[in-house]
Amino acid sequence: MKAVRVLLVAAVMALCGASVLFAASWEAELDRRIAGDADAMVGTVQELVRMKSYNHGSPVTPAEDVKKVLDRTLEIGEQMGFRVYKHPEYRFGYVEFGPEDAPEMIMSLAHLDTVPEGNLDLWTLGGPFEAKIVDGKIIGRGTWDDKGPAVASMYALKAINDAGLKLTRRVRLFFGTSEDGSGDDGLGWSCVEEYAKMCKEGAEEWPAMGFSPDSGSFAVTYIEKTGVNVEGKLPLEAPVSVALVSLKGGSARNAVSDQCNAVLEAADEAAASALAESLLEAAAGQPWKDDVKIRAEGKNVHIDVIGVAAHSGEAWKGRSANVRTLWLLSKAGPEESWGKYAERLASLIEVDTADGEALGIKQGNYEDDDNITVNMGLVGLKDGILGFHVNIRYPDSGADLKVPDVKHYTGQQIKDRVVLAFEGKGFQVGDDKEVKVTGGGKPYTIPWDSEIVVALREAYRGVTGKDLEPIITYGGTYASAWSKEPVDDKGTLFGYRMAAWGIDGGTGMHEPNESLSVNGLIEGTKILARAMAVLGGVEE
Repeated sequence: MKAVRVLLVAAVMALCGASVLFAASWEAELDRRIAGDADAMVGTVQELVRMKSYNHGSPVTPAEDVKKVLDRTLEIGEQMGFRVYKHPEYRFGYVEFGPEDAPEMIMSLAHLDTVPEGNLDLWTLGGPFEAKIVDGKIIGRGTWDDKGPAVASMYALKAINDAGLKLTRRVRLFFGTSEDGSGDDGLGWSCVEEYAKMCKEGAEEWPAMGFSPDSGSFAVTYIEKTGVNVEGKLPLEAPVSVALVSLKGGSARNAVSDQCNAVLEAADEAAASALAESLLEAAAGQPWKDDVKIRAEGKNVHIDVIGVAAHSGEAWKGRSANVRTLWLLSKAGPEESWGKYAERLASLIEVDTADGEALGIKQGNYEDDDNITVNMGLVGLKDGILGFHVNIRYPDSGADLKVPDVKHYTGQQIKDRVVLAFEGKGFQVGDDKEVKVTGGGKPYTIPWDSEIVVALREAYRGVTGKDLEPIITYGGTYASAWSKEPVDDKGTLFGYRMAAWGIDGGTGMHEPNESLSVNGLIEGTKILARAMAVLGGVEE
């Protein structure tokens, strides 16, 4: 009996000691559990990346492939022990952990849709949906934008649950299905728009605060660049001698096109052959001559141009196949209406540049992230209309805080200059004209001393021992989606409760060979878990 009492006392002391240790080092416990789940987490990222999920051509509801990814993600969340919700039209879904009666909820906003894969020939490290691991990196579309971060957020919350941490707020992981529009769909950000609508109807609730792990960096984003957009619908006249039969370039408005194809029709085979030869001669004088294939087939001339893909916000890293093709078309039919349009557009956007100098808006530099970028993501021919879309991204005057020696243009100033530049080339610009210029507003700009910025910086500092100054990011994220939404009867705005934040370790958003390092995934999950615990009001 004495031996039993000794064992019981020892057990109690061990438990007390363990609880004291746990209370003092819940952060270390989270790290340990995440490390233990590392292989499973990598496998989950691979599984979701292997599921193609973009909304190309889905104008009403998310594409079937996107729906399948949402279903699988929520199934995994349910298996982890989370409460699960799915919108009946698959606009979004979420998983949640924490006391059900907690009055407040914090949120992580991620998305499961991606941009299309683009030119398969440029995926040299692995197929876009193979999810191969090469040199410690998972290769595939969506690894970094945004399936990898979405999976990391789930395993971060799983670690909190498995570690037995007690929260005073609920933590909700939102998974949207329409963040990365393809340009051919009409979904926009319907997922977050639908959620806002449900909040205003009382069917859902606003988060107290949160973050979107979609910026590619654990430096808190204080400015999400916004845009001026130029959309053109240019009616073609009857051809004089050469017809533009087809033209298609780009896969998304927010990506630099890596391929563009055009077909011309000449009067006869001899004319087509001569035209092909003249175009080959013109291309031969360009530094990108090896990226062009031109051939005559009967009366037709086929033009196939390769570019370098990049996110629209990092357009200087890319080379637009669309603008290269327009330059060639300007040489192919200078007397044709399509050739004249091509010449004017190519001169405004410029070949293999992205700084907007010809538009009169060049400013800043990419080292400071305060630069303006210009990208013609889409160009095409449909029903005799030459269409195009140009996305211009800028940080606005809030960038003066980070780069005080530059007086940054406001969105309205940029918009006005773009209108003047297009009008100067003879285009009719206006809401009901052949060229429409929209946007020009103030980007989402978070004060550095706001609660969410301070909390996220501290979470990163706690894991890494480093402090990162807030940054300007080139892409818009869900973090800015609800800033102007009223959240009560008094008209209080949602404001600056959300920030784009995380995760590091990736390369090539919207590009071939997109990747996320395994180490970056694991480290990022630890940081996300720390943030979720702190924002969730962990009881120490």
